[in-house]
Amino acid sequence: MALGKQVGEFSLKATSVTVSPGPGTALATQVNFEGPAKGDAGAGVLIGTLTVVGEPGAKSGTWSWCGVMALNAGGSFGSQGQGNWEESGPHRWRYRGTNTTSDGHRYAVEAEGNLAERAVTGNFYEWA
Repeated sequence: MALGKQVGEFSLKATSVTVSPGPGTALATQVNFEGPAKGDAGAGVLIGTLTVVGEPGAKSGTWSWCGVMALNAGGSFGSQGQGNWEESGPHRWRYRGTNTTSDGHRYAVEAEGNLAERAVTGNFYEWA
Protein backbone atom coordinates (compact mmCIF):
# COMPACT_ATOMS: atom_id res chain seq x y z
CA MET A 1 0.00 0.00 0.00
CA ALA A 2 1.42 3.35 -1.01
CA LEU A 3 0.84 6.15 1.45
CA GLY A 4 0.27 9.59 -0.03
CA LYS A 5 0.04 12.95 1.71
CA GLN A 6 -1.51 12.92 5.20
CA VAL A 7 -5.04 14.37 4.97
CA GLY A 8 -6.51 13.62 8.41
CA GLU A 9 -6.04 12.28 11.91
CA PHE A 10 -8.07 10.75 14.71
CA SER A 11 -7.79 9.94 18.41
CA LEU A 12 -10.38 7.47 19.67
CA LYS A 13 -11.22 6.04 23.09
CA ALA A 14 -13.00 2.73 23.65
CA THR A 15 -16.50 2.89 25.13
CA SER A 16 -17.26 -0.86 25.18
CA VAL A 17 -15.86 -4.23 24.11
CA THR A 18 -17.56 -7.46 23.01
CA VAL A 19 -15.68 -10.68 22.28
CA SER A 20 -17.45 -13.41 20.31
CA PRO A 21 -16.56 -16.51 18.30
CA GLY A 22 -15.00 -15.79 14.91
CA PRO A 23 -14.27 -18.10 12.01
CA GLY A 24 -12.80 -21.48 13.02
CA THR A 25 -11.07 -21.09 16.38
CA ALA A 26 -10.52 -17.32 15.95
CA LEU A 27 -12.12 -14.66 18.15
CA ALA A 28 -13.86 -11.52 16.91
CA THR A 29 -13.32 -8.57 19.24
CA GLN A 30 -15.68 -5.65 18.60
CA VAL A 31 -14.64 -2.37 20.18
CA ASN A 32 -16.89 0.68 20.08
CA PHE A 33 -14.87 3.90 19.81
CA GLU A 34 -15.52 7.61 19.76
CA GLY A 35 -13.35 10.69 19.63
CA PRO A 36 -12.19 13.70 17.67
CA ALA A 37 -11.13 13.50 14.05
CA LYS A 38 -10.19 16.07 11.47
CA GLY A 39 -9.21 16.07 7.86
CA ASP A 40 -9.88 17.37 4.39
CA ALA A 41 -13.63 16.68 4.87
CA GLY A 42 -13.78 18.76 8.08
CA ALA A 43 -13.54 18.22 11.81
CA GLY A 44 -15.92 16.49 14.19
CA VAL A 45 -16.60 13.41 16.26
CA LEU A 46 -15.91 9.96 14.84
CA ILE A 47 -18.03 7.13 16.27
CA GLY A 48 -17.79 3.53 15.17
CA THR A 49 -16.97 -0.11 15.72
CA LEU A 50 -13.60 -1.73 15.10
CA THR A 51 -13.81 -5.50 14.68
CA VAL A 52 -10.51 -7.35 15.11
CA VAL A 53 -10.28 -11.03 14.18
CA GLY A 54 -7.48 -13.36 15.18
CA GLU A 55 -6.60 -16.66 16.81
CA PRO A 56 -5.95 -16.46 20.58
CA GLY A 57 -2.28 -15.51 21.02
CA ALA A 58 -1.90 -14.50 17.36
CA LYS A 59 0.60 -11.80 16.37
CA SER A 60 -1.46 -10.66 13.36
CA GLY A 61 -4.89 -10.82 11.80
CA THR A 62 -7.55 -8.75 10.07
CA TRP A 63 -9.71 -5.79 11.07
CA SER A 64 -12.79 -4.00 9.77
CA TRP A 65 -14.38 -0.65 10.66
CA CYS A 66 -17.86 0.79 10.33
CA GLY A 67 -18.55 4.30 11.58
CA VAL A 68 -19.99 7.75 11.16
CA MET A 69 -18.36 11.18 11.34
CA ALA A 70 -20.56 13.92 12.81
CA LEU A 71 -19.08 17.15 11.47
CA ASN A 72 -18.73 20.20 13.73
CA ALA A 73 -20.14 22.37 10.91
CA GLY A 74 -23.20 20.12 10.60
CA GLY A 75 -23.90 17.04 8.55
CA SER A 76 -22.26 13.66 8.65
CA PHE A 77 -20.86 10.88 6.50
CA GLY A 78 -20.30 7.17 6.93
CA SER A 79 -17.08 5.24 6.65
CA GLN A 80 -16.11 1.61 6.20
CA GLY A 81 -12.64 0.17 6.22
CA GLN A 82 -10.61 -3.00 6.39
CA GLY A 83 -7.06 -4.17 6.61
CA ASN A 84 -4.51 -6.08 8.63
CA TRP A 85 -3.18 -5.71 12.14
CA GLU A 86 0.05 -6.86 13.74
CA GLU A 87 1.38 -6.82 17.28
CA SER A 88 3.82 -3.92 17.68
CA GLY A 89 4.71 -4.39 21.37
CA PRO A 90 3.20 -5.60 24.63
CA HIS A 91 -0.55 -4.84 24.38
CA ARG A 92 0.04 -2.63 21.33
CA TRP A 93 -1.10 -3.19 17.76
CA ARG A 94 -0.50 -1.51 14.41
CA TYR A 95 -3.40 -1.28 11.95
CA ARG A 96 -2.98 -0.64 8.22
CA GLY A 97 -5.61 -0.67 5.52
CA THR A 98 -8.09 1.39 3.56
CA ASN A 99 -11.17 3.40 4.46
CA THR A 100 -13.96 4.47 2.10
CA THR A 101 -16.43 7.21 2.99
CA SER A 102 -20.08 7.38 1.99
CA ASP A 103 -19.27 10.31 -0.32
CA GLY A 104 -16.91 8.07 -2.33
CA HIS A 105 -13.48 9.10 -1.05
CA ARG A 106 -10.93 6.35 -0.40
CA TYR A 107 -8.04 6.76 2.02
CA ALA A 108 -5.14 4.73 3.33
CA VAL A 109 -5.25 4.47 7.12
CA GLU A 110 -2.49 3.70 9.58
CA ALA A 111 -3.11 3.54 13.34
CA GLU A 112 -1.71 2.34 16.64
CA GLY A 113 -3.82 0.64 19.32
CA ASN A 114 -2.89 0.77 22.99
CA LEU A 115 -4.70 -1.55 25.42
CA ALA A 116 -3.54 0.26 28.60
CA GLU A 117 -5.03 3.53 27.33
CA ARG A 118 -8.01 1.81 25.63
CA ALA A 119 -7.21 4.01 22.64
CA VAL A 120 -6.51 4.00 18.92
CA THR A 121 -4.79 6.95 17.26
CA GLY A 122 -3.92 7.29 13.63
CA ASN A 123 -3.83 9.12 10.35
CA PHE A 124 -5.59 9.14 6.99
CA TYR A 125 -3.56 9.48 3.78
CA GLU A 126 -4.35 10.18 0.16
CA TRP A 127 -4.80 6.92 -1.67
CA ALA A 128 -1.97 6.77 -4.19
